[in-house]
Amino acid sequence: MLDAFERAERSVDPSEIASLLTFVVVGGGPTGVEMAGAIAELAKTALARDFRNIDSNALRIILVEAGPTILSAFPDDLPGYAAAALTRLGVEVMLGAPVCSIDADGLQVGDIRIDAATVIWAAGTRANEAAAWLGADAARNGALRVLPDCSVEGRPHVFAIGDVASFTGSDGKPLPGLAPVAKRQGRYVGELIWNKMQGRGTSAPFYYRNWGSMAVIGRSHAVADFGTIRLRGFIAWLSWSMVHLMLLVDFRSRLTVYVNWAWSWFTRGRGVRLLTRATHSPAPKPASDSNLIPEGRI
Repeated sequence: MLDAFERAERSVDPSEIASLLTFVVVGGGPTGVEMAGAIAELAKTALARDFRNIDSNALRIILVEAGPTILSAFPDDLPGYAAAALTRLGVEVMLGAPVCSIDADGLQVGDIRIDAATVIWAAGTRANEAAAWLGADAARNGALRVLPDCSVEGRPHVFAIGDVASFTGSDGKPLPGLAPVAKRQGRYVGELIWNKMQGRGTSAPFYYRNWGSMAVIGRSHAVADFGTIRLRGFIAWLSWSMVHLMLLVDFRSRLTVYVNWAWSWFTRGRGVRLLTRATHSPAPKPASDSNLIPEGRI
């Protein structure tokens, strides 16, 4: 994003500027919604005011979703709120729009061509090819279909967990590819293997209890589904903040993050800008000086 802004600042070609200031996020799940909201907030507030030649009205942030709604796993009222919140942030939400192709200059969405220098994929990933290695049954994304004890069918001593596995939950749907699922599976399989090594009886089938789902939408907006309790707006955003804060390791980390978040929230700013690669010719090296740090020693 920083590189795109820098290039747009120096460009005099209107079509190139339009492409550089177009950011497309593919996938309307929690990852895509959070990414689109973050880009809109960052681009239209913190970054736009740092450049003299960039008009924030020229920015385009587009969220593309192949399905009929974003956040399809959330209850009916929350996706609508999320779409409206993104629209208020200036995000264009395109529904029922499958991506046909992506290239260096943009992407093809159905019959629509979008020229964009930045395209971010948030529509899921293909699993590692472990199913092909083992010649085992695989789900649509290539993940290994596993039995209730996380073992591979026909191979009782081979276990698959996390993103490489497709585990059908009690509701008949595959468990989501999230860190809490993988952590619980890892603990379960570790205990199962230990019990087998000790000659103990087999464990009960793996069961994952979903404590809820959350998605933050830019500044002060979020949605949260805790089953019987559903939150949206600022209250959901506070809940999201507290959950992520409590997941940090120690009090010092929590305090540091809390102070940084508070500063960003009140100032609408960001503390650090970093460009990760040079986009122009390097400056000439300074004259030799014994007080300078030798090249390659920094």
